[in-house]
Amino acid sequence: MKAYIVQLKTRTGQVRTMEVVAENDAAAMALARRNGRVLTLTRKRQFGVVKALTPADRQIFFTRLSAMLASRVGTSDALRLIRDTFSGKIKEVAGRLLNFVESGDDLAGAFEKVGAPDFPEATVALIHAGSRSGETWRAIKDAADLEYQLASVKKGAAGGLWVGIGSFAFAGLTIVVSTLYVGPKIMESPMMSALGKDAVDIGWINTTANVIGYFMAFIMALGFLMVGLAFIGRKLVPVKADEVVLKIPYYKDLVLARNNYITLYGLGLLMRAGVRTEEALSLTAAGAPKGALRRDLEDAAQAVRSGRPWAHALQTFHPTDRAALSSAVDREQVANTLDNLARQYRDLYAQRLGSLVPLLNLLSALFLSLAGGILFGQSILPMLLASKDMLG
Repeated sequence: MKAYIVQLKTRTGQVRTMEVVAENDAAAMALARRNGRVLTLTRKRQFGVVKALTPADRQIFFTRLSAMLASRVGTSDALRLIRDTFSGKIKEVAGRLLNFVESGDDLAGAFEKVGAPDFPEATVALIHAGSRSGETWRAIKDAADLEYQLASVKKGAAGGLWVGIGSFAFAGLTIVVSTLYVGPKIMESPMMSALGKDAVDIGWINTTANVIGYFMAFIMALGFLMVGLAFIGRKLVPVKADEVVLKIPYYKDLVLARNNYITLYGLGLLMRAGVRTEEALSLTAAGAPKGALRRDLEDAAQAVRSGRPWAHALQTFHPTDRAALSSAVDREQVANTLDNLARQYRDLYAQRLGSLVPLLNLLSALFLSLAGGILFGQSILPMLLASKDMLG
């Protein structure tokens, strides 16, 4: 998509400048003509890094937009009002959304076309899930709440995560350098020869260093495997990858809980809006990412067609969650149960994300201490033992 600066004369006779986003010059001209007679159309040149909508601006934008939509203000009118009364990035994003809406897209589709970095993937998915029920304003409000909750968790986690990874890598590097370079250099130095290096035995230190080094290498390989499983495996073989992830405690919540929240949230809104159960499950499955959860939703829709209890087909969820859904006696109870389960997965994801950094930092601190002990054993301890032997 390309950005254009348009100068036009409105139907009231005013000359104004606006920005439109389109695939080419002809599409930009067609969009601009909806607002008046086009005087000039020029391609906007962008150099360097394009500034994205900040989380704070996104909160303001979502709050104002959802409030107007909830009050039955038209989507185009709400976006136009935000564009005309705000400045900066909010004005620009509102204008881009308005262009897409006036071109025939619904609001959820417009959010998807604007996309990252202005609107994160999870936010767009949540708005898409909620828009199917006809309550887009509620989906936007809930998207703002989700972003606020996760932002508060990630704010403290972002820096600590890199500190933990860096500390772990530094500990591994210290052990390698101590064992392969510092220790041999100390043992072969003239000073050790004079003190009597034959009386010094640090073989047990080398063995300890090797064991710790191999264990750290195993942890790093396991970490790379889990990251690959979450980002690559779930794209190549989504169902199989999800089945493996579901067998790993704690890790499964980090990988799957957010998608479970978005999916259950959308399903709950559809149920509350009066959509038939089979249709609600089919629509939710169509919008869910590929994987075990989509398979379960498709199986649940098939169970409804066959007259069987559909909750038992959701094998991705915990047995207690399936039991809660099975116990609901009417549509309202099902919708309430889905809302409760969605919030449960949202809070679980935030909790796991928040506890990941302290766990990683604790592990890194442990290996840094061990690395310091290995460095001492390879550099200082041999000289102390040789001196003691000479004096003894």
